[in-house]
Amino acid sequence: MVLAVKSSKLYIGYELDEGIAWVVEDLNMSIESNITYCLIGESGCGKSTIGNAIAGLLPPYAYTHGKLIVMDKNVIDEGVRRFNGIRGKIVVKIPQDPASALNPYMTIGDQLDIAVKNYFRNLSDREVKAKTLELLSEVMLDREVYDMYPHQLSGGMKQRAAIALALAPEPKIIVADEPTSSLDAYLKHAIASLLKKLQREWELTMIFITHEIPIAQYVCNRVAVIYAGRIVEEGSASDVLQNPRHPYVELLLKAYPKRLARERLTDIPGMPPPPGRYPQGCKFVPRCPYVFNRCRIEEPPLIALGNRLIRCWRYYE
Repeated sequence: MVLAVKSSKLYIGYELDEGIAWVVEDLNMSIESNITYCLIGESGCGKSTIGNAIAGLLPPYAYTHGKLIVMDKNVIDEGVRRFNGIRGKIVVKIPQDPASALNPYMTIGDQLDIAVKNYFRNLSDREVKAKTLELLSEVMLDREVYDMYPHQLSGGMKQRAAIALALAPEPKIIVADEPTSSLDAYLKHAIASLLKKLQREWELTMIFITHEIPIAQYVCNRVAVIYAGRIVEEGSASDVLQNPRHPYVELLLKAYPKRLARERLTDIPGMPPPPGRYPQGCKFVPRCPYVFNRCRIEEPPLIALGNRLIRCWRYYE
């Protein structure tokens, strides 16, 4: 098994007046090459921070502890970060808001031409334009888009243009941060289908960050569910999203509407704890319907249960 990403006891935090608030804690994760790996969880759970760490986009004031290896390079080693040659070339990020990736004062073609020239300096201008048009074709945009400005594009077209920019350096890993969250239902499926197609044809490792369960079921091979900065359940998408074992994942799925189903939706009680103010023991204790005494005292480790990993005392022997 060839790993694209591996983390070992990785912590990521930010300094507050009362000390360091750890947004991600004890992250032990192994992501195989050439698959789509989903990070799922509520807003503020730490999934985007994990994505930024993999993409080399953590701010300089972030605190890190532990190890992160990307394509066999130790990019985070305790407090030292080494992303030269990785960030923006081997690993790229598709942002949640495609407008943030596009320069409003330049045509889409000019922006793609510059990106291609940055990574393939030996190409002639004619070859650069040919490659840019090829990228537009890959994301199913017409040649006319080459001469258009971002404000002339629809939301779905902007997202496709942002994906084309991400593909320009021919990366090995793409971090897609909520790429469908701002789109309508039709465009969600269209962009998800496009990313699924590109992942397969380009043999990419895709880190897909989302809170949308149907999108994760459609796109992903493996899933890690994040709660309070920790993985609480990890496994194949079919196992985790069809037969969840962790109480949080059970409640998360019950809170999401199913197509054609007439079941009553159930809210998850309470609110997730803010970073740095986690309860003692299991971090899900205040919201868990199955809590018992050990849960309040000691945090469960991430243990193997068949082909999945789970952080829950109910399955610990």
